[in-house]
Amino acid sequence: MARNKSKHRREDKRFRRQQRDRQLQEQDNVVLDSAATLTCAAETAADFASQCAHQQEEIQFDLSFLSLALEIWGERPEPATQPLRDALQALLQERQRHMHALEAFGTQLEQLADDPSLHIHLDPIERYQQLVRDRLFSAAPLQE
Repeated sequence: MARNKSKHRREDKRFRRQQRDRQLQEQDNVVLDSAATLTCAAETAADFASQCAHQQEEIQFDLSFLSLALEIWGERPEPATQPLRDALQALLQERQRHMHALEAFGTQLEQLADDPSLHIHLDPIERYQQLVRDRLFSAAPLQE
């Protein structure tokens, strides 16, 4: 029986070590990729343009859901639901404003990404790799 427990402990340790190694490899991949992107002006612009587009897609779904909520609660004109309708309407307007801002920033960033004069690289990349590692991963140590 003790032999089985010892075997299970070794397997658990090996499994945890493999998980930690995978996490470290994933962090290394993020650091290398992020530093490469963020040290090229054109790639930085393209990356953030892509983020703007992704957020617009997310907000578009939210707007559909929010509009549906307003439609449903708009059928209930009693005074008790007016604060809810007002809050939903204000949220809808804010989300639409955010969508328009993302669209404008996304367009600007796409234009910058396509500008050949903005193909500027920062060196040495190792400095920026360490900066990425420090900023993204130093506050959250890996679990062992």
